[in-house]
Amino acid sequence: MKEPSSTTTSTITSFPRIAQIAALLIVLPFLLSLINIHFAQSWKLHFFPAAVILAAIVFGARGGIVAGISGSLYSAIVLGNPYLILGNALFGLLTGVFYQKNGKIIPSVLMAYACELPWLIGSDYYLARLSADFIARLVLVLLLSNLLWASLINLGIVPLKKLFDIEDHG
Repeated sequence: MKEPSSTTTSTITSFPRIAQIAALLIVLPFLLSLINIHFAQSWKLHFFPAAVILAAIVFGARGGIVAGISGSLYSAIVLGNPYLILGNALFGLLTGVFYQKNGKIIPSVLMAYACELPWLIGSDYYLARLSADFIARLVLVLLLSNLLWASLINLGIVPLKKLFDIEDHG
């Protein structure tokens, strides 16, 4: 009887890892984009940025990009604002890059958000034609929600690193 080749064996053993990657990069951000908590004058706390941050930390800049795109597709379609997709891809990319450099979640997320801000403000004002007042409030809500998700992920990162076999940067 013929023994399985090393290619077949590695394909079989890598399938669970591929499933993990797909779930974290595509399915989780999309599903979390469907969940919002409404508060204070019809503002929403979005859940998908948590998946974008997590993907950027676990899989790096490329993972952040994919999660940013998949997490913002629903909102971009519903709101008629396709510029959200590029903004969230940029946020995921930069979170991954900054985390790779310094190994600290909260500063990485805040730096990524600060770098994304010019795109967010410019695209929302000039392309999506949102009011300056709305954008100012949005900037504050997104800052607070990104800080919330970064803090929560930071608290739970040790078991996540073990789950995904991630080297410790810090």
